[in-house]
Amino acid sequence: MGILNVTPDSFSGDGTMRKGTDWISASVDAALRMEDNGADIIDIGGESTRPASVYPDARPVPADEELERVLPVISAFRQRSDIPISIDTRKSEVADVALSEGASMANDVSMLSDPDMAMRVAKHNAPIVISHIRAKAQYNDVIADITTELGNAVSSALRYGVAESRIIVDPGIGFAKNASHSLEALRHLDSIKTNLGNLPVLIGASRKSFIGAILDAEPDDRVEGNAASTALAIASGADILRVHEVREMARVAKVADAIVRGWEPGYQGSQSERVRRAVERQT
Repeated sequence: MGILNVTPDSFSGDGTMRKGTDWISASVDAALRMEDNGADIIDIGGESTRPASVYPDARPVPADEELERVLPVISAFRQRSDIPISIDTRKSEVADVALSEGASMANDVSMLSDPDMAMRVAKHNAPIVISHIRAKAQYNDVIADITTELGNAVSSALRYGVAESRIIVDPGIGFAKNASHSLEALRHLDSIKTNLGNLPVLIGASRKSFIGAILDAEPDDRVEGNAASTALAIASGADILRVHEVREMARVAKVADAIVRGWEPGYQGSQSERVRRAVERQT
């Protein structure tokens, strides 16, 4: 899953809305490059998730402004590609409209904080990624708490009409988690997946702060840490990897997948196949 931030203020500095540029064309070109480099899904978001506690100028983006950012890009990219588009949003209104206008699935980093999210996604019979988050990075038992809280969110989605086969879970690396919490979640990803009934798992560790803490590196200088996280996530059962450096991480994923699942001459890697299965299972 390639990350496309249609924002002026992405924490990783890769937002496509730069002053004086044709940001719609720039966004579509970036998405097409990611597809050429091995992305199976493009995750389009119109609101930065950078925390106000770290970035004082961070501000919430109203739904209408978020739609003004993402809809032209979804429409223009859909005219040039048929791979799945994920709408990265915590607002049910944005997800609803985006799914009507060409998006294939929703990626909610707020763990259904909008009470209408599950109902609106269910209306489209679309897949949804439910990502773990909580108010504060305080845990009694990181793995047990993540599993319980994600499990409760999954149960809520089911009650609102989302089919189990449409649900993908994400332990929320970097969201209300310090470096130790994020590392523990990755270390025990296999347990989280098992305890959640082996639902497909998405991991979004790319450029996160725990990598920066370990490497003492800025977001755009964390590629080695991204690679390590990608390889180990695959070994622990991740199905979808949300990444910035698509070409590099697709190659890492191919080798990691071959090590974990076997290899022979001519092997092209089953990562793309596994991602397609995780998504096609939903669509």
